[in-house]
Amino acid sequence: MSGKNYSHQLDAKNRMRIPAKLREELGGDYYITVGSGGCLYVYTAEQMAEVKKTLSNVNRYREKQLKAARFILYNTWQAEEDKQGRILLPDNLRKYARIDKNVIVFKGPNCVEIWSEEVWNEYFNDVNFEELADAVDALSAGSDD
Repeated sequence: MSGKNYSHQLDAKNRMRIPAKLREELGGDYYITVGSGGCLYVYTAEQMAEVKKTLSNVNRYREKQLKAARFILYNTWQAEEDKQGRILLPDNLRKYARIDKNVIVFKGPNCVEIWSEEVWNEYFNDVNFEELADAVDALSAGSDD
């Protein structure tokens, strides 16, 4: 896991590049969907298959589960690179992530993430290291907190 982030910009047609190193890790077939914290998740085909399998376990009588599954599936986009290696970010995903021009592409803990530069900066604006330490402790202990 790297933790490296890359700064990019959308072009006039709402296209962007995934950095070459990350594209190699993603393989030729990858998907973009909504993520937590206001970002977009970029999944390999294998990761997306796992997400779909998890979502297929939804209880059709639990409205919150159904709503979450529908929202994720509706907002999933199979990325298609053009000859210059650019991908289109569809309007629904750009609006969800508040992406206007400047983007951060980040190798997150579970997948590649795409952030609006402004949302990225807001997200980390008021970091409380004590809370971060507690979260890391919970991970170490195997807790979901």
